Amino acid sequence: MNQWISDFLIYKKNYHNLSSRTIKAYESDLNLLAIFCLDKKIPVADGIIPFINKLNQEDQLKISSLKRKMITYRMFYKYLASNNIIPRNQQFEDSRISYPIQKKMPKTLKISDIDHLLSTMYFRSQNEAVSIYQRKNCTRDIALLELLISTGIRISEASSIDLSDYDQMDNSLLIHGKNGKERLIYLSSHETKQAITTYLKIRGTYHPVDQSLFVNKYGKRLSIYGIEDIFSKYLKLADIQTPATPHHLRHTFATELLNNGANIREVQELLGHSSIVTTQIYTEVSMERKRHVLDTYNYRNSLIIKTSK
Repeated sequence: MNQWISDFLIYKKNYHNLSSRTIKAYESDLNLLAIFCLDKKIPVADGIIPFINKLNQEDQLKISSLKRKMITYRMFYKYLASNNIIPRNQQFEDSRISYPIQKKMPKTLKISDIDHLLSTMYFRSQNEAVSIYQRKNCTRDIALLELLISTGIRISEASSIDLSDYDQMDNSLLIHGKNGKERLIYLSSHETKQAITTYLKIRGTYHPVDQSLFVNKYGKRLSIYGIEDIFSKYLKLADIQTPATPHHLRHTFATELLNNGANIREVQELLGHSSIVTTQIYTEVSMERKRHVLDTYNYRNSLIIKTSK
């Protein structure tokens, strides 16, 4: 089965725009299934449901992890069956397994924290007490975080941007999303456009080896891990205590759009969600925030008026 797994991963990597982290997760999940099927001496399709049940009952895995593994295994089975590597298993195809999933609300950052984060970065980029090399990196990092904050794109999408994807005249970016899907986004923030323009003037000092928009100190494409490290670095420099990841910026972007009156279909398109169901979770966050604001600040709540004789 190891060769099947290897071929499947190569297929997913070549024909779908998936991050290396996703590919590694697929590999880990499939290797566990292979060990189980080998131990039980059963075919792949016959082993998937029993293995998921084992993970649920004996290992007590989180429901979200079980669902992710099940999706991976169904994709793997479909790949094998479609390529006539294994015979179709109608019983498995008709099987349905579901566990109640506790809905998790997307975590967002306070607007005041984002404001402070950017202010810290801009101050550092102009602080002569900081080395020229650090200020150069800060110029790049400002452009990167400005883009994440003002567009809500995924860090994998930011990493994959090439110079040719950015139209400076039209202020637009071609984003390469999941599963090969592309979408155009518009840079509405003057500060974001200026930050990218400033960075592009010094990009050549990194001696880039390709056409990646954001490059690391070696001139190679800035990876998602590099972006995570950059975000974490400036959170510490800004002394922001709230635990956060770059993905929190995406959640904040979506929630604030809805708070300010954007249509959910428009938000879905901007985020690159294939299903509006994925986007709908932000409406609940938006409503929670509105409730909090009204409960806390609505002056009517403080009026004490006798309403009956």
